Parts: sequence; C-alpha cells; structure tokens
Amino acid sequence: MIIVVGGGPAGRMAALRLAGAGREVTILEKRALGGQCVHDGCMLVCALNDVARSIMSARHLEEMGILAGNVTVDYPSLLEKLEATQDKLRYILNMETTGAGVKVEYGVEAEVRDGVVYVDGKPREAEAVIIAAGGQMNIPDVEGKDLPGTYNARTLRSMPALPKRLVIIGGGISAAEFAYIYAAFGCEVTLIARSSLLSMLPEPLLADARRDLSAVDIRENTPLEKILGTNCVEGVVAGGETMPCDAVLFATGVKPESPFVSGVAKGADGAILVNEQMETSIPGVYAAGDIIGGKCFTPAARLQGFAAADAILGNPRKVDLSQIPFSVVLGLDYTVCPPKTAGEKETMPNIAGPGSYWHVLDGTVGHMQLETGVDGTILGFASSGPSTSLVGTYLGYLVRKGITVHEFSPMLEVHPNSDGLYSLIRFSAQ
Repeated sequence: MIIVVGGGPAGRMAALRLAGAGREVTILEKRALGGQCVHDGCMLVCALNDVARSIMSARHLEEMGILAGNVTVDYPSLLEKLEATQDKLRYILNMETTGAGVKVEYGVEAEVRDGVVYVDGKPREAEAVIIAAGGQMNIPDVEGKDLPGTYNARTLRSMPALPKRLVIIGGGISAAEFAYIYAAFGCEVTLIARSSLLSMLPEPLLADARRDLSAVDIRENTPLEKILGTNCVEGVVAGGETMPCDAVLFATGVKPESPFVSGVAKGADGAILVNEQMETSIPGVYAAGDIIGGKCFTPAARLQGFAAADAILGNPRKVDLSQIPFSVVLGLDYTVCPPKTAGEKETMPNIAGPGSYWHVLDGTVGHMQLETGVDGTILGFASSGPSTSLVGTYLGYLVRKGITVHEFSPMLEVHPNSDGLYSLIRFSAQ
C-alpha cells in the first residue's frame, strides 16, 4: 500500500500515476479532492472573474451605445451557484479518482512522524508515503486579523453580502485579481501592498493591468499596521493612515502546511526539503506541491506529483521548473514566461480578435513582448489580451525546448485569435 496525504493537484496526480501502474494507493483527504486550486484558488477566481468580466464588458458596450440597460451582480445567488458548481467538480474528481482504482478516505486528519503515517493515533502500514497536503493561508500577524469581517480565499464564501468598502491586503496575483473582481461588483476597493503591485509583470503589461484596476485605490509600499474594530471590522491603519472599511480580504499568499509532519528535514518556513526525485530526508517518504515551498503553481504541483510517483515506480526523473508560464486574470489575461537570461526585447500593441474587437477604438487591446537571443532563440515572452493563457501554454513549452524564431516562423496559427505573439515571432524572424 502507498499512502498519499492530501488530494490536491500533486497528491491526486501521484495517486493516479501509481494506480495506473497497478499499485494499491490510498489518499487521505481531510476536505475534498482538488486542493487549493479547485476550492480556494484558480476555480474560485475563474467563477468570480467570469461574472466580473461580463459586467465590465456590458458596461463598456453600454458606454458605446451598443447595449442598453445596467448589469449588476446578485451576490448571494452567485455564491449559491458557485457552491453548486463546486459540488459538481468535487463529484467529478471523486469519480475520476476512484474510477482509476484509488481509494479515498475523506475527513481524515493524518500525522506523519518519522516517516510513519498515523490516523486517529494509529499507525498505518505503507511501503511508501507521499506528503502533498498543500499550503495554508499566510495571514500577517497584525492586531485585529481575527475580527469578524476579515476574510481570506478559504473563508471568502462566508461573506454574506457585498461590503460597501473593502480593503484587500497584498500586492501579488491573487490580490490584484480579487481587487478587479470586487470593484466590478460595485465595492469601493482599496488595495494595500507592502511593496509594489504585480512586480512580476513587465512594464507594458503592468500599465495595462493598472488600467484594468483603475477603479481601485492602490496603495503601494504601504505596510498594514492594524485592523480596527470591536465586534467587527471598522477600518484599517496602514502607512500611518486610518482608512474606514466594512471588510478586509487577506490575499497574502500561502505557506507550507507542515505542522503535522515531524522527523523530516524542513526549511525555516516549514517547507519540507526534498531531493530531485522528490524524496525527503527519510527514504521512502516523498513530498510534492505547495508543502515543499517554492513556486506555488498548480502545473508545478502536478509535475512534482508525477515525479514522486515515478521515483516510487523506479523511473526517477528531474522536474525542471526554471521557466513556468503564469497568468494574472483581470479584464485581460496577463501571461508571462520569464526569460532565464536577458535578450533583445520587442514590444507591440496586441491585435484585434475575439474578446478584443470592441476595444480597438479605445486602444485597450493589450500588449505583447518578445525577448530573443542573438541567435534568434526565444528566451521569454509576455502578452496581455482576452485569452493569452491558451497561447502561453504552448509557447512556454517551445521556449523550454530552445526553439528559435526561424524554426517557428513557418507555423500556422488558428485564426481569428486575439493574441499576436505568433505574428511578432514571425516578424522577428525576418
């Protein structure tokens, strides 16, 4: 028996790989399959952002005189339908996983001590263990952080109604995405970032992102000092200024959820340390996903889960996470594949296509940027547009393979497309 602790992207992929190889596998899951991504991360943002974009698109077309009528959100109904959809996703994941031969035990609080898994204080026999319990919300230790009216991605669905004034804490991807969403919903949103906003975006895309967030009061390089209130949130103090608000949303990332694990080597932040085969300091015990720290992206967790399973099966492989394409989802998609080394940059406005046609007149179709080496090797790229994440998936793979603009230039893209990176690469080959 192989035991997998946690049924998120890393644990579930590992279990499916092992079951497919004929091994007996059990997932111990205290909540539901899917992990942070399905329940509190990617899918939650997708659900809310689809509604936010629809509202903003309708408002834009109304301003152009093409549509008539004001569109608003029914927030309680949104939450109700969101939960129904999540239930269906949970059902699908359970059917897919158990149908592949994986046993799943729900509502289980496991401990791993010196490489042995304990459930309800009793040890479980296992030939190998994969620890993939994910991460926990990284909430700053400030006065008032537990007041009613404070939320994070895991508790957001308990917000009974839209607040009039919402303060969002954070300057990264999640903070920006939630700021766009709740501003579109009609809240007065203030975003407080202790450093700069979306520092991972190149300048042309950052300018586009700030335009998408034009309805948000952005306070950069502003430390949060405390949250005010007696029985509920009444305001915050940040950068020496008092700001009234009705709710606070922490979007300050995640940290490894490893207190239940002892006896293995960990980093200062609690991340479980692993080698290239995802094995911990105890032979036969592996770890993957957010619990090992680093770049907390779902595709990375999946690859790590596969790698842990392959090591157990005797086919070890190295996971290369040196260049991970990622997206920020606002009014546009902001997709970036950062280069390993600097090269020659070319930047152009993006093109008209599905989702961007009616933004040609106001010039808000986004931008694209290509970075190449002296031999034409594509080092990295960035693109803002309605569906750049789809293009970024495949271009990111080609970047990792070291393809040049000359090799790429004969490729034919599907048309129409609202991302012009194909054209920019072809232009660069001339």
